Formats: sequence, C-alpha cells, structure tokens
Amino acid sequence: MKKENDNTSSREIKNQADSRLRKFFLNNTGIKIASVIIAIIVWAVIINIDDPYKTRSFNVEVETINESALNSVNKVYEIIEGSTATVKVKGKKSVVDKLGSSDIRATADLASLSAVNAVTIQPSLRKILSSDVVLECGQVLRVSLENKESRQFKVDIISNGEPEDGYTLGECSAKPNMVEVAGGESAVGQIASVRVFLNVNGATEDFAKKLVPVAYDEDGNKVESPTLSFSNSVVRVFAQILEDKEVPVKVKITGKPASGYEYVSTDCLPEKVEIAGTSRKLSHISSVVIPIDISEMTAASSKLEQDIYISDYLPDGITPVAGFETVSIRITLEQVVRKTIDINASSIGFSSLANGLKAGITGSTDKASLVISGRVSVLNSINSSNITAYVNCSGLDEGVYTLPVVVKGLDESCSVVETGKIKVRIYKEEQQTEPPEDKEPPEDSNEEQPAVSGTIQPGTTNTPEPEEDGGEG
Repeated sequence: MKKENDNTSSREIKNQADSRLRKFFLNNTGIKIASVIIAIIVWAVIINIDDPYKTRSFNVEVETINESALNSVNKVYEIIEGSTATVKVKGKKSVVDKLGSSDIRATADLASLSAVNAVTIQPSLRKILSSDVVLECGQVLRVSLENKESRQFKVDIISNGEPEDGYTLGECSAKPNMVEVAGGESAVGQIASVRVFLNVNGATEDFAKKLVPVAYDEDGNKVESPTLSFSNSVVRVFAQILEDKEVPVKVKITGKPASGYEYVSTDCLPEKVEIAGTSRKLSHISSVVIPIDISEMTAASSKLEQDIYISDYLPDGITPVAGFETVSIRITLEQVVRKTIDINASSIGFSSLANGLKAGITGSTDKASLVISGRVSVLNSINSSNITAYVNCSGLDEGVYTLPVVVKGLDESCSVVETGKIKVRIYKEEQQTEPPEDKEPPEDSNEEQPAVSGTIQPGTTNTPEPEEDGGEG
C-alpha cells in the first residue's frame, strides 16, 4: 500500500514539472519569438559596428600571361589600353584595411585575345586571408599586334668624361661585342646602332663595368618600344687607361727631286704630339719619325702637302692622344736656274801674292762674267754688290797671266758653273818698267785654282780662303 502511494507522488511531481515547462514555452509565445529576433538583430548590429564590411579600390599594374601564344605565331604586342586596372575589394574592414596594391594581382591572358585584340582583366589575391573578400574589375586589356623581327648589332662604346691629367683612354672592348635585338618590325627597323655609355672621368687605371645597351636610330635618337628586347640585358665593358707622353715629330726626307729642282725645307704642324701607352713601352720612344720619299717630285707634285696619321708610324700598343691623330706636313721644293753676273774689274781683288809682289788688271777687259746656278729665291738676292770677287795669285811670279775670277759670299746652295777670266800683271813693288809679255801660268807651278761654295773645279784642289791684301788696280 505504501509502495503504491510513493509511485503516485512521483507521477504527480513529474506532471507538475511538465505542466510548468509547457506553460514556459506556450504562454506568451509571440513575445518570446520577438525577443529571439531582437537578440539576433542586436547581435548583428554589434558585430557590424565592431567590424563592418567595406569596399576599397586599388590601382594595380596589369600582368600579361601566356605570351608564348603570340611568340608561337611570330607576333609581338604593344598595350594600347589597360596597362593599369582599378580593382574593387569588398570585405570586412579589419581584413580590407590591411590590404595594399601589392597584395592584389591583375592578369590578362593573351591566349584568350578576342577578334578585336582585347581580353578581360582578371583580379586575384596574392595571399590567403582570414575572411572571404570579393574582387571586382570590369576593365579590359587592348593590344596592337605586329610581326616580330630580330637583328644583330655591334655594341658601340661611347665614353663620357676625361681620365685624370696625364692619362688617356686606350682600347675599350665589350663582352659580348654583338647583341641581338628583337621586337616589332617597325621598331627594329628604326635601329641604326646599339650603344653603351662608359664614364671614364678621373680614371687612372684599367677597369671594367656592366652597362645597359640602348638602341639608337641614324639621327642619334633613342629608339624606345615596349616590344624591344635584347639578348643580353647588360654588357660588360673593359677600359684601358694609358699614360701620356709628349714627343717631337721628325720628318725624314729620302730620295732626290726631279732634275732641275732642289729640296728646300719641311714644315710640320704640330711639331710635337702626345702619345699614350704603358710606361714600359713609352720609355722606348723619344720621337715619331715619318719618312717621306721626294724622288722625282717637282714643285707641282700633290704630295708636297699631306695630312698624315701618326698611328701608322707608332709601334703596337702606342696610340695618339685625342686631338693628335694627324700632323700636317709641307715640303718646299724650288726650281734651280742659272744667272749671269757681271763684276767690274775695279771690284776684283787679289789673293795669296808672294812677298814683295803686287798685281793689277791689265788689257782692255773692264769686267768679268760669272754664271751661277741656284734656287730662284736665292739667286734673286745675289748681285755684284753683295759678293766678293778675287783672283788667286798663289805660287805666281812676275808676269802677266790670264786667271779665273773666284767669288765668295755665295749661299751654300749656289754654285759657279761658268767662271770668267781676267788678265793680271804681277810685278815687284819697285818695278817701274813695262811688264813682260803675256803668258799662261807655268804647268809645273802647282797653282791652286779657285773653287766656289765648296765645289772643286776640274783638275784643281780647294783654294784657301783669300786674304784681304789685293794688289793695285
């Protein structure tokens, strides 16, 4: 009986609990549902206030991909629109605010070019984010297509600046010395040269530098095109720095001019030049010798005036310094002519008279004629008043002789080709009677006949310089 009462009490307690629970959920149901909705809204508002969604725009450089699709059909492209794109990023503020342009990638797939050579730009993220974001870009990339061309060019080295004083730039070499330039046929067709620019300012020793090659047209203008590419993006240039030395230029004349002409002089400008080389090689050079053959030349020969490259006369390893590459040489030849000079008998002196003897001109001759050979410019200045004439009385005794007239004072370039003769009476100082008959000098008198300007008359020897002790007229 007691056990039945306990079971009844347990059921009643359970029923009461179920009744209260049903009342909790079923009583005021609308209010409860509204409370839940309000709670959700409040939660969402709180979340959005603390980390709301936002949209930011980024300017991004557009990358092209699958360029090989154009290379395979021998085409190159140039972007005409859409090289940069504006990408909108929408996401949580905490996430979006941490993004930069470098975190966003914009690509254009050249393999998907349309018939109008355009392709949609696709944005993407470069990194993984903690929250999803939405990227938008409504732009397209437009390109122009052109046939691809490639050509090889020698690398020209252009130096800038000057080495330190006493030094000069020697040989420069590039490695590689040729590069291949590829690009659109319109751009490659403009290229006339490929250059690198080497700064040598203040250099005192050999050095090497890596330089970027640049294309230029025939007018010296830079050829720029995004389609151009070089087989080598940099070129290694080696520069040689040499020491300077100043040396004189010497012109060595060989040969003889044509008959009737005589060599006079050589003029050379500049008289000294600067050369460059290693100190060891420069120590063996004291001058630059330039040989010139004047054989059979006349005053009208074209080679009398020449501009000569001195590098042709320098040993290996020696170069002329800039500004001294050439020298100007002028050779002077003059025509040789003859001139007759008449000398008054009263102007003729006597030389080498023996002691106690005097001499005088006798007979009807009042002058002696000489024929002198020499250059025109020299002969024009010679006349009877500026030369000295005399007869050589060496070894002669009393008597009357027909003797050649000797002259001194002639320019060394002149010579007497025909000698005039004059009749001379030699007598003792106290003699007052008529002189003996005319006679020629004795054959065995060993008389020294006169010579002019170092030349020797046939059958004679040089006559000593005459003394100023001529006899009476």
